[in-house]
Amino acid sequence: MPIPPSLLNRPGALITIAARTGQELAKRRLNPMGLSVQMCGVMNLLADGPVSQHALGAQLGIDRTTVVELIDDLKKQGVVERRRNPADRRSYALHLTAKGRTVQKRATKAFDAAVDEFFGPLTSAERKALADMLTRMILKAQAKLA
Repeated sequence: MPIPPSLLNRPGALITIAARTGQELAKRRLNPMGLSVQMCGVMNLLADGPVSQHALGAQLGIDRTTVVELIDDLKKQGVVERRRNPADRRSYALHLTAKGRTVQKRATKAFDAAVDEFFGPLTSAERKALADMLTRMILKAQAKLA
């Protein structure tokens, strides 16, 4: 779908359209694996080590109900398990299973292929410049929100 001419000079709108378009490309690559973009994000975070459901939601900006649904779906697929958190027995720590580590690696490759497809028109220098600019914008806005 073409970009409406009225939005061509509106960077905020273009960022939103770009994010949706990139997500759609990733979704098309992850769906055949039975995964969503959010599920891939959860598994990538868990690849770094166990995390509580609360911390996972906070880090990914996902509400509590959605986190539970995502974890339940990933648990049904046998890729994530809940274990008692040794630091706080009232909570659970989320872990990737052995199958989960394999699925996470495949999902990351699929997601990275979508990223390469989306950013294909940019040179590596342009990608870096874009990432630098977006990082500065995000950090400045987050500082104002804190």
